[in-house]
Amino acid sequence: MSQSSKQHVRDFAGSSVASFLATAADGVVFALLMTLASSQLQLAGIFAAAAAVVGGIIHYSLCRFWVFERFDASFTRSIPLYVLMSASAAVAHGIATQLLVLALAPAIAWFVSKAIVYVLWTYPASRYIVFAEGKTDV
Repeated sequence: MSQSSKQHVRDFAGSSVASFLATAADGVVFALLMTLASSQLQLAGIFAAAAAVVGGIIHYSLCRFWVFERFDASFTRSIPLYVLMSASAAVAHGIATQLLVLALAPAIAWFVSKAIVYVLWTYPASRYIVFAEGKTDV
């Protein structure tokens, strides 16, 4: 296996771990907020959005400093790109999940959609656009 292939596998594995940890934190924050608010359903959307922001900050930070080691990456470049990548991934995940529930159980549809969007969009966009090498502060 070439050095480039090994690096790609390490990046993919590290990014997968970062995504898992961010998703887990997102879920914990959402559950905590729902518990603290006595499960007030009218606040669920706000809590989900707040939890997603926490998960996004964790994912961005882990990818920037641990996975891709882009200590010199420009915040003014990478943060807006990350927000666009993350928002478009959320929309794609929502659409894919909605389509997949026509054929699969909702939990399976959610998981399959999450995996497809990660492999086809989130990981490549993170590696080649948001945290692309050579894109530093000037």
